[in-house]
Amino acid sequence: MKPPTAPETFSLFGEPLNKSPILLWLPTDPEKYREKLRELENNYSRAFFDYEKDKNNPEKLLWLGRRTGILGNFMEAAALYSKGVEKWPDDPRFYRFRGHRFVILRRFELAIRDFERAAELIKDRPDEPELYASGGKSEDKMGVASFNWNVYYHQGFTYYAAGMYEKAVEAYRDCMDAADNFESRVATSHWLYMPLIRLGRGDEAEKLLEPIEPDMKLTEVGDYYETLLMYKGYSTPEELLEKARNEGTVRFMTRGQAIGNLYMAKDEKEKAVEVYREILRNGSWTGGVYLCAEAELKRIGLTP
Repeated sequence: MKPPTAPETFSLFGEPLNKSPILLWLPTDPEKYREKLRELENNYSRAFFDYEKDKNNPEKLLWLGRRTGILGNFMEAAALYSKGVEKWPDDPRFYRFRGHRFVILRRFELAIRDFERAAELIKDRPDEPELYASGGKSEDKMGVASFNWNVYYHQGFTYYAAGMYEKAVEAYRDCMDAADNFESRVATSHWLYMPLIRLGRGDEAEKLLEPIEPDMKLTEVGDYYETLLMYKGYSTPEELLEKARNEGTVRFMTRGQAIGNLYMAKDEKEKAVEVYREILRNGSWTGGVYLCAEAELKRIGLTP
């Protein structure tokens, strides 16, 4: 009989969370899912042997950590980045990626500390491209983003998930300044809008919607874009929820979490709780919006 495996981490309610790859990067079709998972596992194997042959190369360690994390081995990835922090303490990349792993592991304080250190290190430092660990450009992925943008983006997410809305707004303002394309600005607008309305700063939030118009062509931020259109009045929250439910669990989670946040901002707590519980019933714990739903319920003293 195979012994039980230890959980990867625990939810904010103390429930064990078992290892799972990051579903955001995997197709929903079963055959394509298995094919992509094999590709990611092969990428991990290559990264492991590349690092073993050149342990003094920070690039090799970074890619091993990223290939490890995308398969759902978050604790192992965090440990690899910790090696990088110890060996190259002024390299912001190790803090940025370790912070991302820490927040998904529900270690808010550690994640906040890492992102604040990463943000400190990138001041007055030239930006650089950050390649996706899931692969290059495709029909639904851009394949590359700004590194500095990613630091502020995930810092803002961590503050938001922790309920630190003022700090989240500051980070997302920095994120918007670092955005180097329209897709990044749409994604940032989606996340910045949420803490702004929780703080009652609706006028600032509405300004984010000015460039958003129907029928824009976007590669990978369609769910964020649809949510911004909903804020602008092109659909109701209930209509968008129903549409999202019909498009699969992963796509429901993103829009559902934003709508739950909107309900909370409008003091419609019962509606928000219903949406958050639906996310936790049907979603994957490795998703950031799943963590947000957990945190919201925890803060108001309710269970999933």
